[in-house]
Amino acid sequence: MPKLTHDLIERAVPPAPPGPAAPAPDELRLRAEMLVFLHGRDPALGLWVFADDALMRDHGEAAPDIAAPARLPGLARRYTVRDVQDRGTPAAPALALALEEVPALACAGLLLHLPGPKVEDRLWPVWRRKMAAGGHDPRWRDALLTRAHDGSGAPVRALCFLARHNHPLYEGEQPLGTVADRLARARGPGGAAAGALLDAAETLRRHGLRDALLESLEAEVARHLSPPAAPAAPPLPIEAGRARAAREAAGRA
Repeated sequence: MPKLTHDLIERAVPPAPPGPAAPAPDELRLRAEMLVFLHGRDPALGLWVFADDALMRDHGEAAPDIAAPARLPGLARRYTVRDVQDRGTPAAPALALALEEVPALACAGLLLHLPGPKVEDRLWPVWRRKMAAGGHDPRWRDALLTRAHDGSGAPVRALCFLARHNHPLYEGEQPLGTVADRLARARGPGGAAAGALLDAAETLRRHGLRDALLESLEAEVARHLSPPAAPAAPPLPIEAGRARAAREAAGRA
């Protein structure tokens, strides 16, 4: 069974095809929307962000002072949003993770605490990354720290990013093989889509968490990217085999 690695991804994922880039995001509008969303919150208190994708590993710009394993009840990560700006392009779109309502499940991820007082400056790189294309919807939800970090199990109010179902980039759930094929072929300004998948899965494992969807996709994407095994040599006819064995025996005599 082939294993997905960053080396395999860099060797096997093709370059992005030629074509126009996605339009640059309107950063003035994005920042204004962020400030409206945060209106009424005391910046000195900081805030929590639930990271469910490659943000779990790549959150340096936000400079959180805490990154703790947690679960988000009633939600699950799914590849349901078309990505034309980061790990894909308009000519070869990737798929991006977003949170979907699934009442029976709880999404495993990391809670990132962004301390005050300049919480807007810390949140901005996360907000720009998640909200630039428009396919995500910011919400406040209660997340639960794992017992290793908080034995009380008290909920933590956190910002998370759900799929925006009424947006043109929303594609909905697709078969596992279709998602794996898209991830195996897509590359954009931020790198290969398969790299983001691997980053998310590896980060979860390092924190003692698992995600069945991500691990199934790891195996499928690795299979898509690995060269087919060479066919086995056909068996020799009985008489030819005997003649070959006799020649080998004579050579040893």
